[in-house]
Amino acid sequence: MRRALAIAVFVLAAAPAFGGQYPAYSDTDWVYVSKRECCDGAIAMAREYSAQACINVGGQPSPLRGGVQRRGTCSWQSARDANGATAFRCRGEATVPCR
Repeated sequence: MRRALAIAVFVLAAAPAFGGQYPAYSDTDWVYVSKRECCDGAIAMAREYSAQACINVGGQPSPLRGGVQRRGTCSWQSARDANGATAFRCRGEATVPCR
């Protein structure tokens, strides 16, 4: 029993830490762009952070199948400045597959 447990612990410890997905988050802060541009930017930053997390553990970010961009999610706030211009603050979440 102890031998089997020792082997299981060794195999799990030797298994690579990458593989799977690494969710990441981003925040654009307040920017004077359209809501769409703000969200696209926040999601793109989150995708970059997710890919970097994959690389940091020795993995390789997987390309998206069929060239289709997997979006992610975005939440946003808007505010008007003293001149009446609208600024947006977007928070993105995205995950890049890691292999």
